[in-house]
Amino acid sequence: MTDTARGDTLPAIDPGGWAPYLDEGEKLLWTGQPEPGLRFRGANVVKSVFGLFFLGFSVFWVVMAMTITGAGAGAFGTMGLVFPLFGLPFVAVGLYLVVGHFFWEAYVRKHTRYALTGKRAFIATAVFGRKLKSYPVTKSMPLEFEPGPPDTIWFAEEDRRGSKGRRYTVKRGFEMIADGDEVYRLIRRIRGEA
Repeated sequence: MTDTARGDTLPAIDPGGWAPYLDEGEKLLWTGQPEPGLRFRGANVVKSVFGLFFLGFSVFWVVMAMTITGAGAGAFGTMGLVFPLFGLPFVAVGLYLVVGHFFWEAYVRKHTRYALTGKRAFIATAVFGRKLKSYPVTKSMPLEFEPGPPDTIWFAEEDRRGSKGRRYTVKRGFEMIADGDEVYRLIRRIRGEA
């Protein structure tokens, strides 16, 4: 995998927009992008259900803090106003877990482009800066097709390190594309499987 950031904009869907990123003699076989809009998938629903509990507890905490402190009155004085505010970041996280992640994922998909050549698969994003990653298409690369619609093709895994040093793996690929079966056949042909 190579990681590059060039230019001011994402490559266009048309083949000409990808030309600066291709090696000499490398031919573009396909370009695309994830389908736009809000999508509800199984993992997202689980996150939202957890978020409901998190949000409920956070709102309960803020309300109880306001009740106990008298919202500024009594012995707590100005702390009565400040103490409940400590719960607001948790309310915001709860709102993100319930509904915000659907909008965030739609935003990321809107700012993502894909390309496939006879040698590499590209994923370009423009979220918190522009990033272009390329993955060599080889026989040893993992390849998994998830039919949709929309379809998803996984072809790479990246190791990540989370909090407390725990390692986990994130799948990478062409997510939520309309013509996944065609792209899957192209990748298999490049790998010499068809």
